[in-house]
Amino acid sequence: MSDPLHRIADAVADVTESNAVAVLTSLGFQRDRQPAKKALRTPLPPPGAPSGVSSNVEWV
Repeated sequence: MSDPLHRIADAVADVTESNAVAVLTSLGFQRDRQPAKKALRTPLPPPGAPSGVSSNVEWV
């Protein structure tokens, strides 16, 4: 493990859960925060189906 990771691990080794909650709360962390919803995406066409898209890209 790198030296910065060792320092981080040493710094948080003795932190209790209640102390961590207090610090995160003071920094604006919200315990009941919902994760971001996944954005809807346009589905890809099925494999082997003609897409009707042509490309004139020249790879160099």
